[in-house]
Amino acid sequence: MTTPVWNRRVPALFLSAAFAWHAGAAAAQDATATASDTAQPTESQRLARELLSGMSNYLARLPGFRARLVSSYDVVQASGEKIEFNEIREVTVSRPNLLRVEQMFSDGAEDLVVFDGQQINIYDGELGVYAQAPQPGSVDDAVVYFVRDLGMRLPLAAMLSTRLPDELSKRVNSVDYVEYTNILGPGTHHISARTSTVDFQVWIADGERPLPLRIVLTYKTEPGQPQFRAQFLDWDEKSAAPADAFVFKPPADAQKIVFSVQAPPAGGAPAPSTAPTGNLP
Repeated sequence: MTTPVWNRRVPALFLSAAFAWHAGAAAAQDATATASDTAQPTESQRLARELLSGMSNYLARLPGFRARLVSSYDVVQASGEKIEFNEIREVTVSRPNLLRVEQMFSDGAEDLVVFDGQQINIYDGELGVYAQAPQPGSVDDAVVYFVRDLGMRLPLAAMLSTRLPDELSKRVNSVDYVEYTNILGPGTHHISARTSTVDFQVWIADGERPLPLRIVLTYKTEPGQPQFRAQFLDWDEKSAAPADAFVFKPPADAQKIVFSVQAPPAGGAPAPSTAPTGNLP
């Protein structure tokens, strides 16, 4: 019997960030308003929107944070079957211009993204390669450039941006309050929301630190309606990041390559191998 080779690569839908946020998509999203936008909201719907707004504003105003996530995502196979893969992700942000994302996949591969305020650096542990692209500016600028221009994947990227409150306000068509629960430990508000392309649920901690503790995204317009799920195990908004956290140090045996957008146009001089886009879902 032939052992199947599962495709763990996440499809292009994950180029969109959390809550269907993607730079430049406002016009398309605004044109898809539904009846729920104009209907008189219920008291629970108003509460849900206030909670979502409170969470997004709290995240956007933090000068920095570190978070550890355990996440899983569906990859729809050619047969239509959905296979779940898992990863651990550690995110470190120091605003305005420092970012580090480490991730380990369920097969043991490890990837790294570092933004030092001047350059985006990425290491693909599965292939043993790294690539670098100049991008001076803020974390907000780097995330947009990383996703939109370099064509790389970064789930929940919207949560790294100070623009999160505005983006949610533009794209969320409806919000509902599901329940208050202690299932995740502290008291948590479970809310659900819809955009034109993604349904999402978020569990928001009660109290003065309205942090997301769990997020589920359902890509309802994609074949098979795959999901992305993330559980936040640790949040640290107080401790300063280590001094060397934003220094990129690829392994000595890693090969330097280029992003596809850096390659010469067709007919030009030959270019090195181009960076893959699959290992950063």
